[in-house]
Amino acid sequence: MNTFISNSEKDTMKLAKKLAKYFSSGDIIILSGNLGSGKTKFTEGFLSYFNLQNEISSPTFTIVNEYKNSLCKINHFDVYRLEDIDEFYAIGGEEYFSNRYYINRMG
Repeated sequence: MNTFISNSEKDTMKLAKKLAKYFSSGDIIILSGNLGSGKTKFTEGFLSYFNLQNEISSPTFTIVNEYKNSLCKINHFDVYRLEDIDEFYAIGGEEYFSNRYYINRMG
């Protein structure tokens, strides 16, 4: 396991952008942390690798945001408000897991 320490939003975004090139379609990224811990900045950096950084918005109330361009489709989940896995299945969550990248924010 590797440990990465970020000292700023800019560092977090740069790290995420560098890591994005190593992911393949269908890979899942789970970000867990308190409010303000950098999950959205990581997501913004990740999306910037695909030139989608201007599209980002928090999916807190929509549960999932979908970003796409000619290269890829990325689903950005925020499951913080869901009570359990059954709620995720009830909104059709499992249908998103086919040939896409995922960023799942918890907490």
